This record gives sequence, structure tokens and C-alpha cells, in this order.
Amino acid sequence: MIFKYKGVIVAVNTPETYNIETEVNELKELAESIDIEIVGMHVQNRSRQDRKYYAGSGFLNEVREMYEEIDYVIVNDEILASQNRNIEALFDASVVDRTQVILDIFSQRAKSREGKLQVELAQLNYLVPRLRGQGINLSRLGAGIGTRGPGETKLETDRRHIGERIKEVKHQLKTIEKHRESYREDRNKTLVTKFSLIGYTNAGKSALFNTLTEADELQEDKLFATLDPKTKRLEFNTGFQVLLTDTVGFIQKLPTMLVESFKSTLEEAADSDFLIHVIDNSNPDIMSQYRTVKELIHELGMEDIPQLVCFNKSDLNSEIRFIPEERYTFTNYNMNKEAIKSELLSLIEAHYIPFKRHLTMADTNELYTLKRDTYVKNEVFNEDSLEYDIEGYTKHMSIVKRTLKE
Repeated sequence: MIFKYKGVIVAVNTPETYNIETEVNELKELAESIDIEIVGMHVQNRSRQDRKYYAGSGFLNEVREMYEEIDYVIVNDEILASQNRNIEALFDASVVDRTQVILDIFSQRAKSREGKLQVELAQLNYLVPRLRGQGINLSRLGAGIGTRGPGETKLETDRRHIGERIKEVKHQLKTIEKHRESYREDRNKTLVTKFSLIGYTNAGKSALFNTLTEADELQEDKLFATLDPKTKRLEFNTGFQVLLTDTVGFIQKLPTMLVESFKSTLEEAADSDFLIHVIDNSNPDIMSQYRTVKELIHELGMEDIPQLVCFNKSDLNSEIRFIPEERYTFTNYNMNKEAIKSELLSLIEAHYIPFKRHLTMADTNELYTLKRDTYVKNEVFNEDSLEYDIEGYTKHMSIVKRTLKE
């Protein structure tokens, strides 16, 4: 692979850091996905970050002397404008932090109008406090990592213009959000069952989405291949129909402004009846990824939604690494989709309301409605009484009651 830029990673390992090796390796992969060849990774163990330089100035000088020429110094944490300026002065190279790298990836992957606006808002919110007092070299910010993408042509150095643009973007997002809320309200009136795929980025959510719905959505072995939520109807053999949504992947140290900016997008998952937490079972740092997603689920107020944990890519590794609190299963790209759908029905059975109905031959419309809107587990036709004995599970008894004759 040919890269456009060369860069080094600088990280500080404090007692609060969960796994510095994992973080740095992940940042390397993030950087490479935006065309930066990482020629060195340097970690300093410290009790806390240096307030002036992030890492110690002596340590940074040693790193600088190792390389004749680099384009970027990539910092593993989000840093202050003053720290950025000081590191830049030492290296005479552009300095970007983890947040800017993630923002840059999002800016390139966002496809929908809403996604592009959300990324631009996150970029602008990141820049505003750093433009005060010329905190970051504006000439370097003009067009580079962390600023290109949807908002690139609008990143003017005049703070007033940026403030006006923030208001404009928020207004546009508010309008889109109202349309989304209206759509969700209409959908909720039908009491349709909703599943959402969540998980760490590149865990295989889109592959599972495509397997279940026979869709052809983008699935690539790279971080943040999916940014915009996609929803499709999923039908079971019984005729039961649900909605399945594929969502943006989570990551360690997800920038706060991205969590806020993508809140409306993630509300698709928060509005679900069930979550399918997809885990890459072949990843050596599986526990860290599981913990990251669990923390974000809590932050987004989704911890009470029933979950099925899918240990995906189990064809690459079938080892049981840990037993999660939630119901779990093992999946892979080549797995029979009916086996996965069977697990989803078991989840419904564990959390929905059981019901029984007796229908006559004249009640075929009611039978069709029940089979479409509820999980009909057993259907027996009694040839003597010419009646159907129905047993199933429903999200809400009103779905069953509406089929009763007045």
C-alpha cells in the first residue's frame, strides 16, 4: 500500500490507561485508513500527562531526533490547543490527536446529508475552543487531517463565520431530527418489533445485516465502514416481520462531540426492542472492546434493552473467551441465517407476552395479521372443529386484541 504521508504516534501511559498497547495499535490502524504511514510508535510511562507538552519535552525531543522528516505527529489522546502548539514547535510538523483522526475518518465515510452535517458539527465544535487565541496554527488547519470532508470548504478562520455555521448546521439537523421522530412515532403506532445491530467498529455488523436481510450494503474490513444507519425488514419462516437496523460502530475514546452529534442517529438503536451486540471473536482484545461497547450502551441509556451477544467471526476463532451477562450465540459470515434467526426468536420468547387464540376457518385475515405482527410459535388446525389453535408471543397484547371480533 502506498501512503501519502508519514507520521509517528506519541502516547502517554498513565495508571488510568486500560490497555496502552491496544490503544496505540488501534490508532495506527485508524491513521493508516486516512493515508498516513506510521513509521514509529512511542509510549512514555507517566503518572499523568504533561500539562505543557502532553508527554515530557525530553522524551519528545528524543523522538524528534529519530526521524529526518515526518508529516504528522499523532497523539493518542485529545489534547489542548496549547499542547498542540508546543508539540508542533518541537517537531515542525502537523500535530493531530486521536479525536481529529476519528473525525477525519467520519468525514470521508459519511454519505447521507444527515451524516455529513453531524460530522461537520463535530468538526466545528472541536475547532471553536482551539481557534481562540490562535491556539492551533490556522494555516495547518486549513486543509488537512481532521478538517477535511463535509465542512472543509466552510472552515473559515473568522470565528464569527464558524459560529454562524454551527447555528445553521444545528438548525438543519433539528429539521431532519423532527422528520426522524415523526417517522419513528408512525412506526411505533404499528407496534412493530425492532432489532438493532450494535458493536465495536469492524466487528462484522454489516456482514451479519446482509446475511439476515439479503441486502448488499457496504461491508469492508476497515474501521467505520458504516456510518449512516440502515434499516430493512426481516421476515421469519412463520411470516413474522420485524425491522433490523445496522448502526455506526463504537470505538475506545469515542470523541464526546461525536456522541452528541450522532445522538439522533444512535436513537435508532435506543428506540429498539432488542439489541444484537456483535463481537469480533477473533480479536485478541475482545474484553476491551466488549467493555467499551457496554460503557457506551450505559451512556446512551440503552442498558435495559434486552440483548443477544453474537460472537462473530467464530470461523476464525471458536474459543470461548468469556461468558457475557446476556444471552449469547456464535456466528460467522457463512452461517445459516435461519440458525441466527432462531436465536432472535428465542430472545423474543424470553421477553414478550405469551398468548393463545382459537380461530375459525372464517378468521383467515386475523390469522394472517397475527402471523405477520406476532411470533406464532405453534399453529395447529383441528380438523374436527375446523379451528386453528394458535400459541405465540407478542410485543403488546393490543396487537392480539385488535384481531378479536367486536
